[in-house]
Amino acid sequence: MNEAPRPQYEDVEDVVRYQLSRRSLVGGGAAAAMAAFLTACSGSGSYSDKPTNDNKPAATKSIQIGKANIPVPRDQTVIVGQVEYTVFDSFNGMIPNGAPNGAGVELATEPLFFLSFATGKLTPWLATEYKYNDDHTELTLKFDPKAHWNDGKPLGANDFRFTVMALKDRPDLFGGGGELKEFVETVEVPDPQTAVVKFLKPTPRFHYNFIAAIAGAPNNIMPEHIWKSQDLTKYKDNPPVRSGPYKLKQAIRNQKMFVWEKDPNYWNKDKLDVKPQYVVFQSTSKQLDQASLAFERAEFDVGSIDTQHATQLSNTGYPNLVTTQFHDPNPRVLWLNCDPARGVIAEPKMHWAINYCLDREKIGTSVWDVKVPPAIYPWADYPTNDKWKNDELADKYKFEYNLDKAAQLLDEIAPKNAAGRRAYKGKEINLEIITPAQVDKAEYAIANVLKTDLAKVGVPCTLRSLSGSVHDEKFQRGEYDIDSQWAGFAIDPAQLYTDWDSSKAQPIGKNAANKNKMRFRDPAFDEIVRKLTGMDPNSEEAKPLLDQALEIYFQKLPLLPVIQTGYPQYFNTAFWKGWPTDDDLYEVPLNWWPHFTFILGKIEATGQKGPA
Repeated sequence: MNEAPRPQYEDVEDVVRYQLSRRSLVGGGAAAAMAAFLTACSGSGSYSDKPTNDNKPAATKSIQIGKANIPVPRDQTVIVGQVEYTVFDSFNGMIPNGAPNGAGVELATEPLFFLSFATGKLTPWLATEYKYNDDHTELTLKFDPKAHWNDGKPLGANDFRFTVMALKDRPDLFGGGGELKEFVETVEVPDPQTAVVKFLKPTPRFHYNFIAAIAGAPNNIMPEHIWKSQDLTKYKDNPPVRSGPYKLKQAIRNQKMFVWEKDPNYWNKDKLDVKPQYVVFQSTSKQLDQASLAFERAEFDVGSIDTQHATQLSNTGYPNLVTTQFHDPNPRVLWLNCDPARGVIAEPKMHWAINYCLDREKIGTSVWDVKVPPAIYPWADYPTNDKWKNDELADKYKFEYNLDKAAQLLDEIAPKNAAGRRAYKGKEINLEIITPAQVDKAEYAIANVLKTDLAKVGVPCTLRSLSGSVHDEKFQRGEYDIDSQWAGFAIDPAQLYTDWDSSKAQPIGKNAANKNKMRFRDPAFDEIVRKLTGMDPNSEEAKPLLDQALEIYFQKLPLLPVIQTGYPQYFNTAFWKGWPTDDDLYEVPLNWWPHFTFILGKIEATGQKGPA
């Protein structure tokens, strides 16, 4: 090991670039570079029709507190309204449908480092530091000696080594293969708190895999003493052994509820002492009026209300509503299946026909909760992303809503047969659109707007809202034509494009393991991406390659950005106060990110008691 390692340095903007594609500490220069980005994330840069403080109605309405249907004391509990849960007995996030989404496991799962979009601060957590040698062929990580799992077993370098070596040759698993396989030769553990990663080739960013920035870290370490004797594809990890401040108390299937309890033996309590004794994540009512009423009656502290009802509630003078804006890094997109086995959907001209059928202005104005702009590039429109744009290419491949142009392209690849129906290679076409969103959610509405306009140019479609587990299986196996949902895109396009390499495209019916899920294949694109690997994306030599890759993207459109997204978050102050606000955005306000634990460490109980 190099005895004179390079000093620790963190370019926060670079971490964000990496995290958006993959899904010592911050210096003044890096923090300054992030200022525009952080402004875009926070309320002052968000898309919002929220009233200003000058015309916000006075808080005059009294509230009638309802009885929350939970098995723990209301005044000791934060209740979060969330999505429709379908998985209750498994927390293995490495396999399809192996874990519930947004069910609170994030409160128990900790990364090596936290990066906050709200503050720009990178905070060492399970690890205390990292150092590379001079040529970036070795990485040394130091673990906090206090850290332990929630079953009391010590957490450290051996768990890190086990995780990396177990996953590096498993591209079939979420988080497996990829950069672990590409770069890691071996991991040495000279002592329980030190891990030394030896690389097959230089890499200065490997530690980014273990930073929670966009939601959770791309890779979270596993307890070796639990997993070493288990089949990674079958073990359910129930109850989940993690290191965070909460442990699973119970999962209640018939109430679609997860109850998390504060761990009295949490290892890092001196830095994070969460206030609620319990946190409950529960699926909200599918009826928006009913879900909104539950929020109004303070049966939920977080969520359970949509923008329309929140606006109505605010206008009545409701005193306990806090609305906090956040500019989401994930544009709404359409994933387009590029595998020829799916028929006409694999044709680039079909992708462009679909693009011409997208009325982005209408969708951004009338479908999303707040007015948002169209998305053109496959990344969020943060100011720090402007340097990756190429307006000349965007103008050459202009996005516009034009049904006549769509029909012209369709006449070339799928002309109408004698029955007046469009056919591709002799087979009448009918596209299958899926979405994980419920029928009253925006992603479903986006797909429905598209379906209507495709019908106008002779392309019939079926549209289905699928539950989380069913959707995930079809999406990962490529059993769809169009998928209306979201995606975390890179600020650094080179790192985004790496995921689109042809070698990562699986045949239809085989699990994609979150890699190249649209099954895009293009040898010229692959060659460009390989040249970009290891380059500084800001360098002069990288710019022409980035533009070449961007042009292929515009030509082929393997996925379609639809709109940018803003997410108002709603909090109730009846039982808990101190939630993040536009004026004090001390942490990312999203309850499905692990950063939410820092909010739970900041809020305070009001003293309000629940009904008997």
